[in-house]
Amino acid sequence: MIRALQAVARPSWPLVVMVLGLGAIGIYNLQSTSTAAGTAIYLRQFWFLLAGAAMMGVVAAIDYRHLERHAPLFYIVMVLLLGLVLVIGKEVNGSRRWFDLGSLSFQPSEPTKLAVILMLASMFNRQTKPGGYTLRDLLPIAGLLALPCFLILQEPDLGHTLMLVFIAFSMLVFERFEKRTLMTLVVGALVAVPVAWAFVLHDYQKDRILTLLDEKADTLGTGWHANQALVAVGSGELTGKGHGQGTQVAGGFLPENHTDFVFANFAEEHGFIGAGLVVLLYMGLVVGMLRVATTARDKFGTHVAIGVAALVFWQVVMNVGMVLHLLPVTGVTLPLMSYGGTSVMTVMLGMGLVLNVSMRRMVF
Repeated sequence: MIRALQAVARPSWPLVVMVLGLGAIGIYNLQSTSTAAGTAIYLRQFWFLLAGAAMMGVVAAIDYRHLERHAPLFYIVMVLLLGLVLVIGKEVNGSRRWFDLGSLSFQPSEPTKLAVILMLASMFNRQTKPGGYTLRDLLPIAGLLALPCFLILQEPDLGHTLMLVFIAFSMLVFERFEKRTLMTLVVGALVAVPVAWAFVLHDYQKDRILTLLDEKADTLGTGWHANQALVAVGSGELTGKGHGQGTQVAGGFLPENHTDFVFANFAEEHGFIGAGLVVLLYMGLVVGMLRVATTARDKFGTHVAIGVAALVFWQVVMNVGMVLHLLPVTGVTLPLMSYGGTSVMTVMLGMGLVLNVSMRRMVF
């Protein structure tokens, strides 16, 4: 009887298939941009994905309840790395976001998302608030979130700062609040917008937002990326121009086509049908993770699954919205499809956590 209760369920194979499928599509797309650029980054992405799959399996095999005990240590290490990268990190285009490891780079803001998810899930698991959270109850959560957000904003990296806020908000949505607390949070958010505009955002970040509001403004400067991405998506029409036949990348018009704007290149070459298929895969992945959250055996597992689902959801929304000129350019990459070892590893580790929760839903 005890052995039966301790048996681990099979992993959610649909989630595994969708993750590996998106990774494979990403490598296929990067092969196209690599050909145009005369590089072979798709091969490096393949090895990133392979290593990430191995790490996903390792994380899925370790009982996630043991990982909860190490969440504070993981969080502290990531905060220290965020501070260290501001001092000795590699500067690229005026930002210090990466540690230079020779042929590789490490971006600490990526795994920090997982550290925040684990810490918040641990806090929610330990605290029981039948009457709902009060403002005083939210102070430790705000403090936990404020420190990494502040450090990431100094890089500067508005995109990942917003990602942390959106992930935390998504996890909080599944908790109960007192009505007065909820109203205070809404008013505070509205007040924070003009304050952030006046004292937090840099001039180039304000220009990106203004360009979004007026798409004809500075099309050769701040608005170049967004406008060229729209041209790429629109020229793909229904079925696309074909693999390797995209002209925006080949002509050098679409910047960051292997990172921020991979979706634009894919839409140009595979059209509305191909781009729609990718979006459906992401939707299926997020829905699958939320389903895992509903079947988790404890509150910690529930919030871990919700947090990773929020990570993927908001990253896709911010990237695709940026490409379609619905949101300002923030530099947030597309999960599993954009080139980048740290990004791939972070998503794969997150998926390992979700699979872990799914496999142990019947363990008591």
